[in-house]
Amino acid sequence: MRKVALGVCGRDYGTPCAHENACVRCPLLRVDPAQIPRLEEIHANLADRLQEANEQGWLGEVAAIETTMAAAARKLEAMRDLATRTTSTSIHLGMPDICPSAGRRSPDS
Repeated sequence: MRKVALGVCGRDYGTPCAHENACVRCPLLRVDPAQIPRLEEIHANLADRLQEANEQGWLGEVAAIETTMAAAARKLEAMRDLATRTTSTSIHLGMPDICPSAGRRSPDS
């Protein structure tokens, strides 16, 4: 795994980054739970940039920012879902019972 600013990247070593390090958009980014506040800050900053781009009429920039905001929102939602799943009660299933003769034939057969 490659360490990046928001967590780890799932790309193999030696492979080029098609996203030019725009990790928020990358589906291979695994956000570190400690970086959630930073990702929230990035999302809020993108909202400010989107407003400015709309005011200036930068339509190409508007589309790019909207795409990045949607990706950031999906990652935040996934991290919140993961946090609620890991804090929920787990159920102990115990050890499986393996019969000594299960799937084995005796040498006499």
